[in-house]
Amino acid sequence: MKLKLGLALLLISVLVLGIVGCSSKMSSVNLVATMHGCGGSGDGPVDSDATQHFDLGCETNICNQGNGTANDVRVFVDTSVTNEGLQTLELEPRQNQKPVILKKGECETFAVNWGYDCTGISHDEVYQSVNQYVLHVTWIDKNGKQVAKVLCEGGSN
Repeated sequence: MKLKLGLALLLISVLVLGIVGCSSKMSSVNLVATMHGCGGSGDGPVDSDATQHFDLGCETNICNQGNGTANDVRVFVDTSVTNEGLQTLELEPRQNQKPVILKKGECETFAVNWGYDCTGISHDEVYQSVNQYVLHVTWIDKNGKQVAKVLCEGGSN
């Protein structure tokens, strides 16, 4: 009975962590991402004869919930909703200058915006595609080595 209860609590914990945010724990650095969202806005109705431009963007908050320091934190999103197909875009810090250093308990908001010509594509298709992304982060650890981790995969929660 206790084993079943323990497994149920573990499963619930995994599900809650998957819904609330994404994290990467490596040595003493534990970076957690809280997605503010990926999305955009367009300029009028979509039809096959008109050019439709969307302004898209992605924003996330990265917090270090570990005991160590993450140096030169950089955040990237992989998305196929670009005019060039699959691209890796770097999110820029909103509050701090580069390089971003996150000590224990510190956070930074990162964001990126880009334009997209979605001529002939419905708004629903654009919004569904925009939510298919991979968010990853790199940082330099205390030994001077670069660490890279996937934090979130959109549409997988």
